[in-house]
Amino acid sequence: MANQEQLELLKDVDAWNNWKESNSRLTPDLSGGDLSNADLRMADLVGVDLSGATLLMANLNGADLRGANLSGANLVGARLVGADIEDADLSSADLRTAEDLTQEQLNETRGNESTVLPEGLKPPASWLGT
Repeated sequence: MANQEQLELLKDVDAWNNWKESNSRLTPDLSGGDLSNADLRMADLVGVDLSGATLLMANLNGADLRGANLSGANLVGARLVGADIEDADLSSADLRTAEDLTQEQLNETRGNESTVLPEGLKPPASWLGT
């Protein structure tokens, strides 16, 4: 369950990034949180638990999501220009209309057969165990 104080802090990306840097040993818990339409441009979300979160239409342009847990997250309509999603877990996430997600970005993630991708993108071979 999402930590409400952390969800509140994320409303100001600069304050969040400073807090995250000062608390680098913590794993923020935003699981199940509603971040619909959130402006998360350039947010440091490295290793953050966003499992089951609603990121509907969220602006994640330039966000650092390396190693983040996005399993089961709703990323419909999320904007991902320049987002670093290396080693992010997209298992069972819904990305069906995520904007500006590239095959190159996707190839660096983890996922499964239940991950819903935008039209024109394919699950990386690593997801399929081939």
